[in-house]
Amino acid sequence: MESMEVQLQKIEAKIQEHHTAQEQLVAEFREFRSSEDKSHNKIFVSIEKLERQVALNLSEVHNRNQEKVQTALHKLDQDVDKVYNITRQIMNALPQLHQLTDIRKKQEYVASAADYNSVVTPTEVPQLLTTTTTTPKSKQTLFSSCKDVPSKASGTYLIRMKNNSEPFKVYCEQNAFDGGWIVMQYRYDGSLDFYRGWNEFRDGFGDLNKEFWLGLEKVHQITSSRKHELIVELKDFEGNYKYARYDAFEIGSESTQYELKDLGNYNGTVGRAMYSNKDEKFSTKDRDNDERSDIHCAQEYEGAWWHWRYCTNANLNGRYINAIDDKSMHWYYLKNNRQGLSYSRMMIRELE
Repeated sequence: MESMEVQLQKIEAKIQEHHTAQEQLVAEFREFRSSEDKSHNKIFVSIEKLERQVALNLSEVHNRNQEKVQTALHKLDQDVDKVYNITRQIMNALPQLHQLTDIRKKQEYVASAADYNSVVTPTEVPQLLTTTTTTPKSKQTLFSSCKDVPSKASGTYLIRMKNNSEPFKVYCEQNAFDGGWIVMQYRYDGSLDFYRGWNEFRDGFGDLNKEFWLGLEKVHQITSSRKHELIVELKDFEGNYKYARYDAFEIGSESTQYELKDLGNYNGTVGRAMYSNKDEKFSTKDRDNDERSDIHCAQEYEGAWWHWRYCTNANLNGRYINAIDDKSMHWYYLKNNRQGLSYSRMMIRELE
């Protein structure tokens, strides 16, 4: 019996040893798994950090490239504007240069004649000097429209609508959109105040070689004598260019408050913001012709226009400001808000 008990105790001792060894193995395995999990976590964290850094670097590179592209485009647009303005100034100066050249030639001719007479008949010199001070002035050519002007040089020309009507000067755009356009409104730097009264909008104001409004009466005479089309050129303060073109345009006389009698079909890149102005009378800060009874739209928007029941979506005679404002010079559909514009030019051209 004793030997059997001893054997049992030995068996139990071995079992206990195996159990202890097994627990040690389990503990070591768990420690290994824990260490491995930590290593995996470190790897995953490192990968995530690397991915975030790569994404950040790519974003920064993209943003820098976008900024460089935008800066380059803006500078290019400014350079184009400068070239255009310089070209326009040169073209405007050419007629004066030709005139000065003609005067110089006449003076040289007279001077040479005077020299000749001083040798041959010196007693007649005073008579020659007298005649040189009364050089006859040549008459300026009259045209029926800018489309009738044969020159491709943009500038001021004298036009007369009818044989018995008084001629007046207009600025002819002879290059854009195939030329032949009479400019009726031009704004590009805000140097001229457009918040004016009825008489000034009727008669016109500004300088034809700078910012100006041609005048409702002149536009009435032009559009009522023949059929015309209208084009409106616009540019925001970021340099984005858009245009709207209507295949018919006519305004009535002062007795009808210069109503917008005809505004044809639209095509272009900026939306039909003038659609609701058709058949409306012209309003200024001192003459309320809009359909609203609660407010005076020309005062509320600080812009004379063909305002209707809800004033207007085109306010091209408004304030020259770089802001989203009802009073700004804006064209609502350019950005679907009333963001002020940096450039506006309205032109009309005789149709075939």
